[in-house]
Amino acid sequence: MNKQTLSTIKFLTILLSVLLAIVSYMGAFVEGTYEREVASLGAQGIGQDLVNLFFVVPVLLISFFLMQRHNKAAIFVYGGTVFYILYSFIVYCLGIHFNQLFILYCGILGLSFYLFIFFIYSLNQLDIKSWFNTGIPKKLMGYYLIIVALIFYILWLSDIFPAVINNTIPKSVSDYKLLVNPVHVIDLSIALPGLIISSILLIKNKKFGYIFAPVFLVFTIILTIALAAMVYVVWLKGLNEDPSIAIIFMVLACISSSLLFLYLKKLKA
Repeated sequence: MNKQTLSTIKFLTILLSVLLAIVSYMGAFVEGTYEREVASLGAQGIGQDLVNLFFVVPVLLISFFLMQRHNKAAIFVYGGTVFYILYSFIVYCLGIHFNQLFILYCGILGLSFYLFIFFIYSLNQLDIKSWFNTGIPKKLMGYYLIIVALIFYILWLSDIFPAVINNTIPKSVSDYKLLVNPVHVIDLSIALPGLIISSILLIKNKKFGYIFAPVFLVFTIILTIALAAMVYVVWLKGLNEDPSIAIIFMVLACISSSLLFLYLKKLKA
């Protein structure tokens, strides 16, 4: 990337990091931020805010710093982190009842959306495929992402289909007093199809597969860590007796991290 591109990304990254740190601190440590939410959803928000503050913000800044120093692996980590923020704040904007952070939620969503578009546009100008040596685990990584997408499709549709057939409201919507579940919306419409499409492109050796597959893998790692933290905080507050699902999410994070390592290991020096 040229200096002008990096300069633009730097400005947007710093601004995004500051806003993300503010809302994450407020959500995790300021009492009353989630007072309009049911107890379980409020606890999940605190868990995600803790991950955002102590993990996502540092990863975003460190990966950008390394990207400036022409570290190719950091480019994919950076892109996946930005996409995770974009994904998360669609949920914050549409799934959290109006509070004093609403304008900042919208600001983070807008910043991450346009930053991600600009980032992908900039990467598309580069010959990404030439960055890699032969022997990339394309099929392994591609089929893994497809399996992850199918798992979440089955999970969400098993909640949605009975409600559609019986003309009722899914439990994940009624329990949280929502109009719809924004996670269902973004996963079924954007995130899960994105995982499948990028996987197919990678398996078929297409340029966008080389760009999007590792970006979505980084996104999967961060998201599963956040989900584990959300489950754990709900358990700590005595709102759920079974924290074992957090272990499942961390296993997924470990498998995804191993595949990412194998992929990025094939980058040329």
